[in-house]
Amino acid sequence: MVKKCIFGIMLVGLLIPGLGFAADIEWLSYQKGMVLAKKQDKKIFLHFRADWCGYCKKMEKTTFKKSAVVSYLNKNFVSIKVDGDREGKLVSYYKVKGYPDNWFINEEQKNLFNLPGYLSPKAFLIYLEYVHTDSYKTMTPMEYVKSR
Repeated sequence: MVKKCIFGIMLVGLLIPGLGFAADIEWLSYQKGMVLAKKQDKKIFLHFRADWCGYCKKMEKTTFKKSAVVSYLNKNFVSIKVDGDREGKLVSYYKVKGYPDNWFINEEQKNLFNLPGYLSPKAFLIYLEYVHTDSYKTMTPMEYVKSR
């Protein structure tokens, strides 16, 4: 009986948005994402990963499952996921040296900066806000953190 109740609660939580269960990030391919970002005049979050990468898996299980991260990305960015092992031309173009590698690109599709390595949900949200609010134009990330 207890198992049925827990299952029922979980099922309701999955079906009703906003109950703490994160939806998924709306990942796009590089080509589709770049076109959509231009059309919607949105900034881009570009995530390079590899199947064998432990920190990539950790980021996918923690940071990219956090409901605040998912909703902020889906609302304010076009999110592009690139498999570094399969898309060597993009890896070369962005000069990716390791995984994960996280890039922020503005509405004019100019590269702003990249953050190599694992980012915790809290740190990642700060960078998302920093980029989305255009604070990168007037202050460093550390100045932004202090100003919050």
